[in-house]
Amino acid sequence: MEEEETQAISLLHRFASSPSFPMAMIAFGAFIAMAESLLILIQGASIENAVWPQAVRTLSWTFILRENVGLVALFSALFLAFCIYSSIQHHRGRRLSKPIQGLFFGLIGAVLSSWIIFVLMDYRYIRGAFLLLPTIYGILLLGTTIAVRGPPGLPDSSQNWKEKGVAVIHILTVFLAAWLVMPGIPALIGIAPSPPLAPTIGYGAEAGPFDRTTIRYAYELPEEVVAIQGPTEEDIEFSVYLTLPHLPEEPGIEGVPLAILFHAFNNPFIDSYTNWIDHLSAKGMVVAYIQYPTDVRPEGGDDFEPTFINGTSDWPHHVPRMLSIESALQRLNEIIISSSRDTAIDEILGNLTIMPEHLWIGGHSLGGSYSLQALGMVQTMGWGNETLFVDTEMAASRPMQEEWIPQYTNLPENSIVHLVVSEDDMTVGQCNSVHQHALFEQVDDNQSLLLYIPSDRYGFPRLVATHYIPANEAHDTLADWAFYRRVDAQADWVVAHSRGDLNTADFAYMNLVNTGILTNMGKWSDGVDVLPIQAYTNPSEAKRFADCFE
Repeated sequence: MEEEETQAISLLHRFASSPSFPMAMIAFGAFIAMAESLLILIQGASIENAVWPQAVRTLSWTFILRENVGLVALFSALFLAFCIYSSIQHHRGRRLSKPIQGLFFGLIGAVLSSWIIFVLMDYRYIRGAFLLLPTIYGILLLGTTIAVRGPPGLPDSSQNWKEKGVAVIHILTVFLAAWLVMPGIPALIGIAPSPPLAPTIGYGAEAGPFDRTTIRYAYELPEEVVAIQGPTEEDIEFSVYLTLPHLPEEPGIEGVPLAILFHAFNNPFIDSYTNWIDHLSAKGMVVAYIQYPTDVRPEGGDDFEPTFINGTSDWPHHVPRMLSIESALQRLNEIIISSSRDTAIDEILGNLTIMPEHLWIGGHSLGGSYSLQALGMVQTMGWGNETLFVDTEMAASRPMQEEWIPQYTNLPENSIVHLVVSEDDMTVGQCNSVHQHALFEQVDDNQSLLLYIPSDRYGFPRLVATHYIPANEAHDTLADWAFYRRVDAQADWVVAHSRGDLNTADFAYMNLVNTGILTNMGKWSDGVDVLPIQAYTNPSEAKRFADCFE
């Protein structure tokens, strides 16, 4: 037994002393960092889906880093101090022990691989929003590189080609690390301007004033939809989630208005949209979150080459999703009818009726475009015929199929439309919403707006307008100012009209259509204005969107 242990130790010693030891440990660290994404790729997923789990974790890590900049700076200083000391010792011939060298080489590989994945995520999702994470990567890469190889130096004539190559790679790695570190230094030392704080009162503050309760009601998918469902959503019992406000007993209130919210593609889970729901419901609205299947596999869908025209597309996948949404809306109608509604609703609302004639309807991404289709469906039931607010956030293309083209009739005078796009949306782009604006020609120009949210990278944290602003996972300062302020005002406007409260309705109205109030995004800590939202009443004539009409 002792002989076997001795042989194993001898083998490890020979490996640690071999010329291949650094590259082997770098490769091992790289493999560990990329293992999850590689496994997902092997299972047949796209690169986008392969990096998605890491993208979600990265988002969480970034928020933690932002909240602990002082600790990050302290850790960075201590780590670099240790590595500089180790580099000096290396230059004097006193190298780190083999286990620590192995750890550092492995860390180099892990950092390089993580950075490559980060670059893919940055291009596809985050568009430069994350500053501290690449800075941390740079600090780790810089420190470990100089600790195990010493200070960088130019190759000289006494070295062979292999030694010269190693010297060049060493220099390039140090330069890469410094390049990653430099943009984050102002943030680490606390001199970068900070964005405005989230509002503490009024629109954009914490959801209120009313508490909320959410009740789930399952609905049956049509048989033809069940037959073509994909595996990613097979464990979901598709439901309508009804969020009810806890209202005080007030004389003169007959009921509460209705909001209908639709989720993005491949994200049917309510957990991503509870903040949005809370801000609507807390103002006094009943919010119906419609869960619908997105993973559907119609015949011929895998090889289908879609046509995109004026914000529409002919994906065959639209049809089963529309059928599902139609079924969900029928179920919602059954749920809210006073004569047959659930006692659980009565326990919260009492004798108050739910009034869909005062309607908010909208959604995110694919859900934004499908909310436009749903509006056509519910109009046939008289919903939204007194007060209507439409809010699509980064909408995808809507169905081109003739049977699903919405035909809006008699939209009420009290109609306001917000079709919202973001500067760095790499998922659906801006043209869908630009074209969809034409659906609302019968709405007054001042009340039908296309809103463009710009990115502002002036200070730290950067305010980057991506596709994911409405999702809980991306709830940051930009979302507070560009999104939740509007949501609060939208809900207030609908609720006020349902109660005949014209003073509150007028106040909310000014926050929804007055460009000076609507578009203001506050100031950076040094007094510089954050880039404002841009509002367009006729986006088809705007130079910014000229490419959408070529």
